[in-house]
Amino acid sequence: MDDPLLQRYNSIVNGCGLVDTSAKARLWSSGRDRIDLIHRMSTNDLRDMALHEGRATILTNALARMIDRIVVINLKDRALILGSWGAATRIRKWLSGYIFFNDEIKLEDASPQWGQFDLVGPGAAAIADSLIGGASGLKKFSVIQSDEAIIGRGDAVKGDSFFAVAASEQLAQLRQQATASGAVACDRDLYNLLRIESGIPEIDHEISEEYIPLEANLWGDVSFSKGCYIGQEIIARMESRGKLAKMLVGVESASPLMAGTKIEGGVITSVAESPRGGWIGLAYLKSPQAQAGTEIHHDDLVMRVASLPFAS
Repeated sequence: MDDPLLQRYNSIVNGCGLVDTSAKARLWSSGRDRIDLIHRMSTNDLRDMALHEGRATILTNALARMIDRIVVINLKDRALILGSWGAATRIRKWLSGYIFFNDEIKLEDASPQWGQFDLVGPGAAAIADSLIGGASGLKKFSVIQSDEAIIGRGDAVKGDSFFAVAASEQLAQLRQQATASGAVACDRDLYNLLRIESGIPEIDHEISEEYIPLEANLWGDVSFSKGCYIGQEIIARMESRGKLAKMLVGVESASPLMAGTKIEGGVITSVAESPRGGWIGLAYLKSPQAQAGTEIHHDDLVMRVASLPFAS
């Protein structure tokens, strides 16, 4: 890692980074059944959410494999759906295919008018507070709204994270405020390193129709007491047995790793070179191989299984 990149990395893991996430999915859901449909179609219980409360949930197919992980936020007259990179069409098409004639719901792509950036790192809360006062006190996935700006707390990336969603002009002002308050620019590659270190699964890597939510360590996004949804029977069966066929873990090595490499008991799904731990990655491994400290050999490559998130 070259010196300027290392400096930015250190500035973020000790402060705050700003990631342009406008390429992620954002949809508006409006109408009487704006949340009820998503509740019926996904893994988590979305009923009785308070105003400005959000919850993560997962769209799954009949085999309980993941279509996408989304965050649904209850706003006054509509719901905001936040999804993965480039997944707006996928989410809208999937949900639209299950709208019945008596459902009152309209799904619209919010991306053309509303952009997004994320704040990551231990200093993210202070920066979020500088954008909208009180943001640092938010619970995970809940938001605070002011005019055409929404600030919410997200998954912990290197300690903490917040997302800012706003109309284009307002978003540019928020970005300037965040930078003036000390947020450091973080590109997609550097963000990829940070989210791998934090053990966060991502679309087309750990989130895909190859895996189920429990294997991806997304237990908190699954309700085991709600009514029926697509794939529920398989997920409930795996939970009741208390044993997964495979698990998402970290791997680390002194040698370069490559995503997509099939190894003993599984496959490497994401990789990055960390200034603190050398080459690291996320991998799905069969449960017997998924214990921290296990050594895995692949040709001349030696890897060691690590718990997630990786130690700082």
